[in-house]
Amino acid sequence: MKFIKSKIYLLAAVGFLFSCEKEAFVDVNKNPDALSAVPPQNQFLQATQQIHGQDFEAFYDLYRRIMPWMQYNTLQNGNQGSFTLNFDNFSNRYGRLYNGIGDRLYDLEQLVSKLDAAEQPRYDQMIQIARILKAYYAFYVSDIYGSIPYTEAFQGRYGGTLQPKYDTQQELFAKLDGEIKAAVAALKVAPSAPQYSLGAYDQYYKGDAQKWIKAANALRLRMALRVQKADAAAGTAIITEVLAMPATDLMSSNADAWIFIGNATFTGDAGGGNWNTDELRAPKPMVDFMFTKGDPRLDAFFTPNQYTQANINLLIAEKQLPAGTKEGRRYVGSFTSPDDSRQTANIQRYYTPKAIKSNSQTVDTLSFIQPRLFNTGKADAAGNAGTGQSYLPVITYAEYCFMRAEIALKSTGAASAKTWYEDGVKSSLDLYNEIGLKSQLTNYVATTPAEITAYMAQPGIAFDATKALDQIASQSYLNFMKQPQEGWALYKRTGFPNETSVVPLPKVTYLNVALVVPRRAPISLPTQTDPNFANKKAAYDAMAALPGFGDLTSAAGRVWWDKP
Repeated sequence: MKFIKSKIYLLAAVGFLFSCEKEAFVDVNKNPDALSAVPPQNQFLQATQQIHGQDFEAFYDLYRRIMPWMQYNTLQNGNQGSFTLNFDNFSNRYGRLYNGIGDRLYDLEQLVSKLDAAEQPRYDQMIQIARILKAYYAFYVSDIYGSIPYTEAFQGRYGGTLQPKYDTQQELFAKLDGEIKAAVAALKVAPSAPQYSLGAYDQYYKGDAQKWIKAANALRLRMALRVQKADAAAGTAIITEVLAMPATDLMSSNADAWIFIGNATFTGDAGGGNWNTDELRAPKPMVDFMFTKGDPRLDAFFTPNQYTQANINLLIAEKQLPAGTKEGRRYVGSFTSPDDSRQTANIQRYYTPKAIKSNSQTVDTLSFIQPRLFNTGKADAAGNAGTGQSYLPVITYAEYCFMRAEIALKSTGAASAKTWYEDGVKSSLDLYNEIGLKSQLTNYVATTPAEITAYMAQPGIAFDATKALDQIASQSYLNFMKQPQEGWALYKRTGFPNETSVVPLPKVTYLNVALVVPRRAPISLPTQTDPNFANKKAAYDAMAALPGFGDLTSAAGRVWWDKP
């Protein structure tokens, strides 16, 4: 992945850009004419930073909501009570679309429009790339909210309305697909003038138009698979159109992956340590599956427990363990069902660490989330801060392969799906191996070709046409460890993973009552003093009328694409 190496230095520039432009941004918020002091490409960089630099989203939305719901983790003592009903501080994405991302990408176009007419054509590709990124984030927000303002949004300080109407999700997804399609078409045309490249302001592809074409087409496929659940004809039409593109316009390796890569401090502990995963346990279902199958990603995802032979020997000497006790399995997961984690026997065996009296060290039975997978600057046991790279994927090549495998399975059959499935598994193993090495994950050992070969031959991993969709979805679920929000969407879209799938997602219960996995963001009721009350109420009333949407304030209902 040569393009990744060129990104190492980019985050060093961010602090400089932030400090140099801070006063300009304050002025911009008060006076749109002050935008002339800001270079267009800087708005792209700032929007990118806002998309990926959200530690509150990591802490609340991912670590303590979506990841436990989807059994990617548990809290320190296992999942507790009705944890699927906890929505405090949930969904940090909505507000940023209008204050930090969509508005800045809209500003980029406005800045270009204020330039001399002779200069404007030199920004054509930059504008198209900005439109792709804006469409991605609008999709990301609507994905769990449904109807949102878009067509009339972002225009307030340019003479547009301050009370924008809401686009329905069905309307919005069609509009966004059209915008992405148009951007791809424009990027494929030879520019009429030499282009100003985004260069270092683009932390994904350095302004490479061909890479952005591939990313945009992958995004169209991701959206189309959502649409297909609610409107099969519309979704299939988009898929057919994208797959008719030349091979050069489609992802073909990990080098094409849409990934933000920053330095260790980007996901560091500044600002309260919200990237920190110290309290997050490895989940038992996933750990058991990966351990049993010899999944090479196991040590990239999770840490070994503290039962080394040296610690065992100390506990034996203190008569806390029987003589002759030997080191055993060191990857042990936490119970995901509250009824299991609250059992006295499990609390005593798994959630009650032993203390070595001679050195006051605590010996824990259970594994944790691999800290530097999410918090790259995390110090190791010796106190050495991490200095590797922070990986924040948007669409990986593995995801693209799994989408292609699913599409092939539904259209041309299992034979064509097999190749895409196997390519997806291998590319995921390769990517997490790269992350393991370049993020300097603790206790990580590089994956070998022999390990990959052995894993691909394991029952449940080796392609089986009789359970192809299950396998494709199960491996997608594992691949989304760094993108649990997409694992959540996968579950809602396909029904996988589930209790009986290749990678199991066991039923979770509290007081013997089954808990329901949320399906969307809860929505607060508007107040009549809200300046945009009329448009909000109309949009919310329309959503409430959708089959399965349910009560606005509940997260158990379904947005348009998540058709029952």
